Amino acid sequence: MKVYRLLPVLALLIVLASSLMAAPAMAAAGGALLTYELNAAACTVDITAQVQDAGFYAINMWDDGTFRAGAGGNILAGGTFTVRFNIAGVILQGAAGIGIYLENGVGTAATATYDADGSAQLWDDTVGTACSAGTWGAVVLGSDACSNPLPSGARVYNVPAGALAFYDDDPNTYAGFNLPPGTWYISEFGEAYAKVWIACEAKPIYIPVENVLR
Repeated sequence: MKVYRLLPVLALLIVLASSLMAAPAMAAAGGALLTYELNAAACTVDITAQVQDAGFYAINMWDDGTFRAGAGGNILAGGTFTVRFNIAGVILQGAAGIGIYLENGVGTAATATYDADGSAQLWDDTVGTACSAGTWGAVVLGSDACSNPLPSGARVYNVPAGALAFYDDDPNTYAGFNLPPGTWYISEFGEAYAKVWIACEAKPIYIPVENVLR
């Protein structure tokens, strides 16, 4: 049996009211590497990038054709994110060899590169030697990440009279509030319910399909 925890109605209504939206403007995927910040004592280097359109972005590190580490996440349009790399040895720097890449996937999963520094100067051999007992790795630090990104293929529909909101496509899961009238992103249509995307920090809800103007 499913158990659902009711969210505070007032807080959720604030989120819903702030999420009323018109059709989105088209934007281009892309971005730029911004800064490097070395912490030699901790054997880390923080690399920050800014993106253009919302989507999944990663920062990857390659050393003379060898993938060392990378990490990423779903980032809001115009947002920044920082990846902390663990240093675990000497790398080729100052010439073609060490590469820092802002891409759409981690490591070999990437299919598009938005920005690159093919001759980055990150740390010297002394630091690399001192940190060689560690392990290569990477993790995303603070970012403008989206925990519930807009699903691919979602479209804006009009819900002119509002609708009862449910946590699932099940009449027994009423959320205790109504979706306000307006235009909303809908990612799925089932036989009885439509799945509504609310915002990055809100779980999706379901509304009866008859409340959606199509």
